[in-house]
Amino acid sequence: MQYVRKTTRRRNTGHARPGSRLGPGIFLSFSLLSGTALADLPRHAAVPPTIPESAHADHMRMFGDHAAPVPKAEVPSTSGLTSTSPDRTVYGYWPYWGDPLSTLEWDKLTHVALFAVSLNADGSLSNTYYWTNYAQTALSLGAPYGVRIHMTVTCFDSSVMTAVLSSASTRNRAVSEIASLINDYGGDGANIDFEGLPSSQKANFVTFIEDLRAEVEDLFIAMPAVDWSGAYDFDALADASDGLFIMGYNYHWSTGDPGPNAPLYGGDPWSVYSLDWTVDDYLTYGAPANRLILGLPLYAYEWPTTNNDVPGDATGTATALFYSTAVADGEAYGRQWESLTHTPYAFPDSHSQLWYDDVISLEDKIAYAIDRNLQGVGFWALTYEDSDPEFWDMVEAQTSGGGTPCADDDGDGFTTCGGDCDDADPDTYPGADEIPDDGVDNNCNGEIDEPTSPGCGASLNPREAERYTWSAILAGMIR
Repeated sequence: MQYVRKTTRRRNTGHARPGSRLGPGIFLSFSLLSGTALADLPRHAAVPPTIPESAHADHMRMFGDHAAPVPKAEVPSTSGLTSTSPDRTVYGYWPYWGDPLSTLEWDKLTHVALFAVSLNADGSLSNTYYWTNYAQTALSLGAPYGVRIHMTVTCFDSSVMTAVLSSASTRNRAVSEIASLINDYGGDGANIDFEGLPSSQKANFVTFIEDLRAEVEDLFIAMPAVDWSGAYDFDALADASDGLFIMGYNYHWSTGDPGPNAPLYGGDPWSVYSLDWTVDDYLTYGAPANRLILGLPLYAYEWPTTNNDVPGDATGTATALFYSTAVADGEAYGRQWESLTHTPYAFPDSHSQLWYDDVISLEDKIAYAIDRNLQGVGFWALTYEDSDPEFWDMVEAQTSGGGTPCADDDGDGFTTCGGDCDDADPDTYPGADEIPDDGVDNNCNGEIDEPTSPGCGASLNPREAERYTWSAILAGMIR
């Protein structure tokens, strides 16, 4: 199955906020009339009993604590290599417990963030050897392809963030130490990964980012899929940085119940929260599309469960699996497909569930990001995929001009990727549709179509069908 966008006109898909039940357009008008900035409004009416844990911190505990001591890497020869670059941002985190930097698909990346240096409460840095021992190697390997090398700075402790951000002198020390360490090694910039930011530090975090941006060439920020407390000022942070890396994963996490790690769409029987919801949330709260990088997972979770019911109930903590292992296991156990979220899953036995992403589901999600005109996509974490050629060929095809653009030349609000097979005529939409309530001519040739047929208008899942119906109504009203 390949992702195709059904319409360029958007409708609210259920992420209503307090006072916003009439829809995003009315909510925006009311907000502007009242003089209230979107970024100052409470983000969510209800917070879950347990806030999802950080995948980055979780993997550092699971894999990083057992990693071998860090040797100083040798700078490789790059003679004879030629420079190429994707058309979109392709951003990857390289964790210190991963395979050697030399195994990365450098020609298919634009940015690599070395993970990670840690921030201390006094504004100093620790674990700096994860940068100093690898920066020169990464810079040498990336240079022939124009890949930008970033130093990741992490903080997963709210008390440390408060201590640093609330004090101008401590904040200034942190900015100075980060910038000096990057610049001393010829790095291209920083990736700031502060997770669990206290809402009380919202303005101070923006100030910190603004100050740091003045000292380094590039600055990207790791951002939550769901900002439960409204602590991250989306529009201000987008303004002050080169990009917001949305951590579009852990929608179902290791200590919760089983389900899609990175659902493309949300809704019954799942939560409304999904990649689509998250992108809408960032756009609604002022972050421009050209500042958003949709981060996607190269890992999976296998939960112990009461049975094979979907949705199911976990009986313990899930085990994290690298992409390469999960894909092989999923095929061996009998890959199944969750159509709403565009997620494969499998049952290792009658009391466990494996939910993962593979080349098909990730292609759908990358195509979605491109169709939304986001700055690009990214991955947590590089080398988890074991340099899988099928995966990287797909990434290259999607991000280097190989993906099919979704044209809307006739301006009717429907793209060629959404079933508008005659995009020269604003009154022709869609093609023949033999499947009742499908809304799309799946093969775009007027012949009998099937729900799973490929082509410029692939069949709709329930969420997409709902979007098509509303878009058709809106298009009729506008015309």
